[in-house]
Amino acid sequence: MIGIGIDTGGTYTDGVVYDTATQEVLAKTKSLTTKDDLSRGISRVLKALPADKLQLAERVALSTTLATNACVEGKGGRAKLIIVGTTDAVLHRVNAPATYGIPYEDTLAVDYSGSYDGSVVNLPDWDALYAENKEFFDSAESFGIAGLYALNNGGAVEKSGYEFLTSLYPDKPVVMATTVATSSNVIERGATALLNARLIPVIRDFMDAVRRSLDEMGLDLPIMIVRSDGSLMSEELARVRPVETVLCGPAASVSGAQSLSHESESLIIDIGGTTSDISIVHGGKPVFTEGIRIGGWRTQISGVFIDTIGLGGDSAVRFDQTGGLVLSPRRATPMCIAASRWPKIKADLQYYLASAHPNRNANYEFFYLNRKPRSTEHFNRAEKNLIELLHDGPVQLYDDRIDLYSLDSSRLEAEGIVMRVGITPTDAMHIKNDFGTFDREASYLAIQCLLKSLPHDVKKEPDELVDEVADRIYDLAKHKLYNQVARVMIQDRYPQLADKDLDGQLQLIIDESWKRFREGTPASPFDIDLTTRATLVGIGAPTHILLPDVAKAFGTSCVITPHHEVANAIGAVHSQIVTDAKSWIVPNRDAGGTIISYQVHSADFNEVYETFPEAREAAVAEAERAAKAEARRRGAIGELYCTMDSSHSKATGSDGVVVTLQWSYQAHVQTVANE
Repeated sequence: MIGIGIDTGGTYTDGVVYDTATQEVLAKTKSLTTKDDLSRGISRVLKALPADKLQLAERVALSTTLATNACVEGKGGRAKLIIVGTTDAVLHRVNAPATYGIPYEDTLAVDYSGSYDGSVVNLPDWDALYAENKEFFDSAESFGIAGLYALNNGGAVEKSGYEFLTSLYPDKPVVMATTVATSSNVIERGATALLNARLIPVIRDFMDAVRRSLDEMGLDLPIMIVRSDGSLMSEELARVRPVETVLCGPAASVSGAQSLSHESESLIIDIGGTTSDISIVHGGKPVFTEGIRIGGWRTQISGVFIDTIGLGGDSAVRFDQTGGLVLSPRRATPMCIAASRWPKIKADLQYYLASAHPNRNANYEFFYLNRKPRSTEHFNRAEKNLIELLHDGPVQLYDDRIDLYSLDSSRLEAEGIVMRVGITPTDAMHIKNDFGTFDREASYLAIQCLLKSLPHDVKKEPDELVDEVADRIYDLAKHKLYNQVARVMIQDRYPQLADKDLDGQLQLIIDESWKRFREGTPASPFDIDLTTRATLVGIGAPTHILLPDVAKAFGTSCVITPHHEVANAIGAVHSQIVTDAKSWIVPNRDAGGTIISYQVHSADFNEVYETFPEAREAAVAEAERAAKAEARRRGAIGELYCTMDSSHSKATGSDGVVVTLQWSYQAHVQTVANE
């Protein structure tokens, strides 16, 4: 089958036409991602691919880091969470924002008195809750709702809340936690539902952009998107369950890198524009995680293990508190790219260079309007003024019209309405002539502006000083990448260290190891060397610049695959539809411990049976039904085949008697989409 793969990242949009039977790249191209209207960048990619190859395609498969970046950068729509079965006191006791990513101000906790086994369900008085919290409800663009014991009562509370909210706000999405999470921790399920609600506009805008671009090209093709576990899901499902795409781009990179490198023991490192993603392959198979942790969010989404850091070609170069240079996890549009779009930027940089006093506030940076907000009613006067000011193009922070003392731009930046232009590793690449697509002069001027506030040898020529800063930026990026690869290796080998307070000690060892490598200092007899026999497989445009030195520092080899710059798009086409569904049997016992019945339940099923054979038959049928139904929702057609795994958990009482706590059945369906 021939498919079109499209990967929309924070900086570039990549496209391939790929033959899945021969695993051959028939055509490939790249274009800048156009954040204000994603369809423009996607259309450029499609128009750059050969028309005759496009006409052979049977489907479009997508990968994107938009959801990943939204989590890392704290972006997304305004969503509110109603969590039934806990209290504000509990949320504060577990420190919900730090532990789960749930902001207190976006959460309404409602106590609950129903029973654990689901036999007693007490529904909240939704009308009373609304009357008491009208502003909370009305200010939301979308909702998540999680109910305690939902997995045992068929999600009754969540369903009642869904019906109430959708009748009250027909145009606002409502996410029931049981549709995106199936573990018992209600706060964690709530976090998953809230994040899903926040990501709905992110993925909706992306899907709309892809559909517009396909329509423009006259391509009427089904759209699939990569989930966090590397499998595919349909466009329709992605629009309502976008949280399953939080590691869409990274998961596609794993699939693409494996199909290109064929390494059985490796660390796959995808260096993008906004983030770098590290994953592990053991025995030719990627390592998975049961609950994705990203950007402070703790979810119940299963996926390929990915360690994501805020390091990419667009990482902003800033001063730290000591006056040294650091790479910020926040993204900035590189000066060279912005100046190619808005040539006036260079004139403003020259004016700043001639007139500004040295300071470490990065006032040489620019704001620009990334997208127009749908509504400005929730913004304050200063935020509205900035939006209005930027309608005509970028404005430098040094401009008198921007009052940095009264303006807090964090909300506008977090929601992706306003973006910054700053110095980045991409600018350093232009200075070093490792990358020359955009305006090198703008990068040169910006680094000169930075040098105004950076201690330097005034006797050196400007070219030499600018080159030294570019080298320093390279070293910062390599050090940051080395640091994270080391941590991934250590925690994979010694997972018990993840729960220990060893952060400072580990960091010291990692930093000293990197310092010895960079300075070429021989190790002493008692130094700890960090080495690995795993191959570092690099994908992404900047990989060939940063990864070879990192691999040398670990004493291992580095593989930069053919087509590495479009590996994510290849991974999207290469992926399949894979679904799993679980059901459980829990024995009900009398006071003496004798089993009197068997309760079968899943995320939306709850029945009691008198005999175990009846319960087992129902549990197997329910797991198979759910797995096949999910495969259909994700876009599978044709006949489906299902395999079944079973297990049971036991406990030993104080009297030595072993009892079965529950039986579980997991159905597995795997199919190539649309074949």
